[in-house]
Amino acid sequence: MLSTNVKTTSDLMSIALQAEREAIRRYTMLAESMHKGMNESAAALFERMVAEETEHERLLLEWMAKENISENPDIGPIKWKDPHVSTVYNDEAYDPYYSTPYKALAFAVHNEEIAFKFYTHVTANSENEAVRKYAEILAREELGHAALLRAERRLAYHKELKSHNTPPKIDPEIIQNQSDLLAAAIHIDEYLESQMAIVAEKNPEIETLRKDTQQQISINKKTLSHQEPPGDEITQSLDQLKTYNSETNERLDNPDLQVQRLWSCCDRSFAFYDAVVESTTDEAVMLTAQNLTTTALDRIGVLKQVFAETTDQP
Repeated sequence: MLSTNVKTTSDLMSIALQAEREAIRRYTMLAESMHKGMNESAAALFERMVAEETEHERLLLEWMAKENISENPDIGPIKWKDPHVSTVYNDEAYDPYYSTPYKALAFAVHNEEIAFKFYTHVTANSENEAVRKYAEILAREELGHAALLRAERRLAYHKELKSHNTPPKIDPEIIQNQSDLLAAAIHIDEYLESQMAIVAEKNPEIETLRKDTQQQISINKKTLSHQEPPGDEITQSLDQLKTYNSETNERLDNPDLQVQRLWSCCDRSFAFYDAVVESTTDEAVMLTAQNLTTTALDRIGVLKQVFAETTDQP
């Protein structure tokens, strides 16, 4: 975790520079992935973000030169958040087929908010008056960036709603009992296993993950067979997802994107199970959902490692 107890203005401005450079690198990679997935609207949005972050970097360098502040070469690349921890902002933005301008903007807003919180904490924690002054200015700038992006995000959201292109999701609120949750978990795992099979031949780690997933499917099916059938609401939701996934798979013709998509799918499964943990009042459902979140995080860790070995990860 990046310390907010920043000692010098050189350190602070170097952190700000590295954060902009990390954003440029990440958005560039995401734009390239979107192009590969033929998702041109999301690609264009990420390319625009690259241009904006590049301008932010230029302005920071100009400001530092004017204030005679040197860059500290010991300040390395900035990671605001551990990538093992899923967020809906990350997983929905990263998926080369699932992402949209709205999801890309939600991801960008989230990053600006994290930066704002960091600079706010620096303002509160630093013992150096100059550092506090500069951190306050940086915090205000990030807040302004986030406000502009939020306005664009609202417009993109309403445009997306009107287009009726919003993919179906399993609403955590419809999980009424353990049968509903197990039915959802079986559907999720069967889809993940089918996607793992596509890339497992070239990735031994994913082959191991695929076998573990098959075993988990068998266990969940056996458990479900001894319980009441899942309710109509979850059954209908899963049927919609199966249809959507079948149509989406027809566009999955780029093997280079499969691991990235797997990663984002596992992220979404984690977010779903975590939401079930938060919303349920049934202790059995909560315990099962907690176990499923752990499994999802383990998968994310494996896929993150595989993705890092094959490309420059975000």
